[in-house]
Amino acid sequence: MNSTEIAKLAGVSRSTVSRVVNGYSNVPEKTRKKVLEIIKEYDYVPHASARMLAGSKNKIIGLFVIDFVHEEKGLRNRITKSPYYLEFVSSVIEAASESGYTVLVHIIHNPAGYEKIKEVFYNKTISGGIFIGQNDGDESIKNIIDRGYKVVLVDQSFNAEDLTYQKSIIVNADNYNGSYQATNYLISRNHKRIVHITGGLEKFSSKDRVKGYKQALIDAGIEIDDELIIDSEFVEEAGYEATKMLFTKNITFTAIFASNDKIAFGAIKAIKDEGLRVPEDISVIGFDDIEASKYFNPPLTSMRMELVEMADIATKAIIEFVEKESRQSLHVIPVKLMKRESCS
Repeated sequence: MNSTEIAKLAGVSRSTVSRVVNGYSNVPEKTRKKVLEIIKEYDYVPHASARMLAGSKNKIIGLFVIDFVHEEKGLRNRITKSPYYLEFVSSVIEAASESGYTVLVHIIHNPAGYEKIKEVFYNKTISGGIFIGQNDGDESIKNIIDRGYKVVLVDQSFNAEDLTYQKSIIVNADNYNGSYQATNYLISRNHKRIVHITGGLEKFSSKDRVKGYKQALIDAGIEIDDELIIDSEFVEEAGYEATKMLFTKNITFTAIFASNDKIAFGAIKAIKDEGLRVPEDISVIGFDDIEASKYFNPPLTSMRMELVEMADIATKAIIEFVEKESRQSLHVIPVKLMKRESCS
């Protein structure tokens, strides 16, 4: 699809298409709207922007935080206020600055926001982009990768047979082994009724942590009880509500493995509201090991994810991809069990 074909479909001249693409004001609003609708329908990339693929580069990279709003759940800005994301963003900015790069940070709250992301790729505002917070297998991001733009994805499943992801870079924490280790730690302390509160099964990390949890139970000869797996969100209030629901349904359990520390904080509050104690009555373990975990009451046992290292690897990887066309498709960062006082 080129500008001549767009002009033909819109019933206008090629120069009119050019004026619309370049934002000139001397185009009737009705005409502008019609041209833009056709451009969107056919996913047209203006020729000048496409020249980026031929090697025109700049020293700006994009950092895109996907934080979809769930109005029906009453959750807004649920992840961007998390210390996890704040630390990641600041670490990317610092690592990029050390290499002489500027970072354009953009937060996306709904699917329409992807259009803004596409624009900064297509019109050469950035030379490459890092995505974090997206759902696993996000089709809009796959479309950007398939157009030849340079992308790093944090928290994304990798399939060696998927041609799209072979053209990108993926940086993950070792979610599966971390989850296995967390669950196994609780099992080693004689827990058998272990609840797992997920972070939402659209996320790769959450799905992988469920797999690790289940495998640890299987290897210990403990039957998997789906009643103990609660699909939730990566926020404190979701952990609170999930745990309250367990009490409301009179589900028996002695430990909770929360898919992140914020969920664990909410779970502990719900346990205390029931008049129970952590860890004397119920043990709780989290994932991420954010800074607040060591100061919580009680200090939270958690799986430490080296977030600064992940940000550093993601930033250096996209810069090397931009400058040298060089890349390693998959990076997996080990995690570590931090034993504190929330498990007994």
